[in-house]
Amino acid sequence: MKRVTPKSAGVKLNGKWCFKNQEAIISEEEYNLKKAFVDVLEDIRETNERVIEIVVKDETIDLEELKKDLELYVENYKKDNAEPSAENVDDAEDSAEKNTGDNSSDNTGDNADEELNALKEKAKELGIKGAHNMKKETLIAKIEEAEAGENQNPDGE
Repeated sequence: MKRVTPKSAGVKLNGKWCFKNQEAIISEEEYNLKKAFVDVLEDIRETNERVIEIVVKDETIDLEELKKDLELYVENYKKDNAEPSAENVDDAEDSAEKNTGDNSSDNTGDNADEELNALKEKAKELGIKGAHNMKKETLIAKIEEAEAGENQNPDGE
């Protein structure tokens, strides 16, 4: 299969007229019959291969090395999740060691979910609109603001 465009005013491709600057996808057989009249824009492979196009603006990058790295990455793309290699396990352990103790927020696991749900319930009781979409920090600020407003006397003093 090939994506083509006519060289001149028009050519009949796949039983339809295709004019200059229009594109059509034709079979190899039809291309061989009409190759004098069309320009090939793309050769479409009939395998499961797909082409990835990457624009690299940094001129200092070695493109051949980048291509090899990307091919290796694509080959191992789904394999890394299923079967971690020894190299990936070491990297994961190193990153886990770096992250321990550095997490200053309370957003860890089930505890964070319970706390967030409790804050949402409290916001709902206080009549704060849109609480179901807010983050924990925003909820805390809105709840404090609403409670401060309740503690003021009706005269605003």
